[in-house]
Amino acid sequence: MIDFESFKNFFSPKFTQKLKESIVPFNDPIEKNKILSELYNKINSFTYHPLHPREYIVLNKHNQVPRIVPTFHAEDYFLYYFCLKMLEDEIAENRVEGTYGGWRLGHKIRLKEEEEEYYLDEYAVNSFDPFLWIKNWKDFQKKAYQYSKLDDYNYFILFDISNFYNNINLDLLNRKIYLVAPHKKILYIELLFHFLTNWNRKFEGYSYKVVGLPQDEISDCSRILANFYLQDYDEFMKELCDKRNARYLRYADDQIIYSKDESTARQILCEASKYLFKINLDINSGKVIEFADNNEFNIYWAFDLFELLENKTDKNRINEGIKLFLNRNKLEINFKVFSVMKKILGLNFDLMDIDLKYRLLSMILDKTFLCDLDFWGLKKIYGKLDQKGREAFLNILEKSIDEVHFNSFHYNLMKFYKKTKLKFDEEKIVKKINELKI
Repeated sequence: MIDFESFKNFFSPKFTQKLKESIVPFNDPIEKNKILSELYNKINSFTYHPLHPREYIVLNKHNQVPRIVPTFHAEDYFLYYFCLKMLEDEIAENRVEGTYGGWRLGHKIRLKEEEEEYYLDEYAVNSFDPFLWIKNWKDFQKKAYQYSKLDDYNYFILFDISNFYNNINLDLLNRKIYLVAPHKKILYIELLFHFLTNWNRKFEGYSYKVVGLPQDEISDCSRILANFYLQDYDEFMKELCDKRNARYLRYADDQIIYSKDESTARQILCEASKYLFKINLDINSGKVIEFADNNEFNIYWAFDLFELLENKTDKNRINEGIKLFLNRNKLEINFKVFSVMKKILGLNFDLMDIDLKYRLLSMILDKTFLCDLDFWGLKKIYGKLDQKGREAFLNILEKSIDEVHFNSFHYNLMKFYKKTKLKFDEEKIVKKINELKI
């Protein structure tokens, strides 16, 4: 084990501030020095054991199907982060070109208040550095667009892994890490898996957890582990695609196959499914989307919309992009509507033509859209509305308290009210949260 001073230096002054961005308030102040001192002693005396999560956040993953996200005590966040920092030289990387998700934890920790742009797409986790999420996602988008324009490819398949984090085999992950890490790091591997196999005792009892990574509310630790788990699969997919003159791209568990024809693309998809089965994973059959030409593929990804909306000061291009977005949505064309809407939240609404602005606001003030946003998104919208719009906005949120059954909405709503210093009935929201506990 490293010395205490080196241990403390792993955690920047912003670390505790980042933990406080949790939508579930901590009951007690986070005393960093005290926590680190006690944790260091527990590690060295082999008495560390993870606590039950402070709360299980239930959010809307898709079509009213919940995703369960644990939020941990500060000591366990410190421990999880420390273990990954000690092992990231071996596991935090992307070995295969065109795969994204394995970037290092790095030394910078960014707070929400430092962000000028609210654009995290569906990957809007509370990352230590959201800018890295944005950068990697944009790099992935750019590569996806470039490949789609190549004459070699005429057929495209988009797919993802079903319940990716929940189905990762911890024993297999453990063995993969042991194979790449030096002997001197065994303690950190053992400590990491002591946490991973015991954090969910509230529901799994005293038996060791054998499957599943926590989709931790704060940090990138599970992201790094999940990406590492797929590295052998990435190499298999690249070799398979190279043999068939095809291409493979992956961001987290979202994947794209580029091929010359339908038959080849479907053969690759089948082989991918068989390989994933060997590591306890499955393709989400309900979310496989096939595109028979690059125009259909590019419209789905909304590449042209993102390009038009990229410059936040170009009024003409912004209005052109919003008009195109609204028309496609009206025609019920299949594209990434939610992603584009979140991109729009980062724009200056004063630059929008008045008719487009009001059409857009009618979509933004839709209950379903609002209730799936985090507190930062709600704050962004509130700041862009006039007094009448704010009244309508707050009325929708208030009515939704009793109607929405995902507690993530209620926690985000409380944080939004506190961030904007608005008066609200906290007792009513807390009562609803207690009713929704799992």
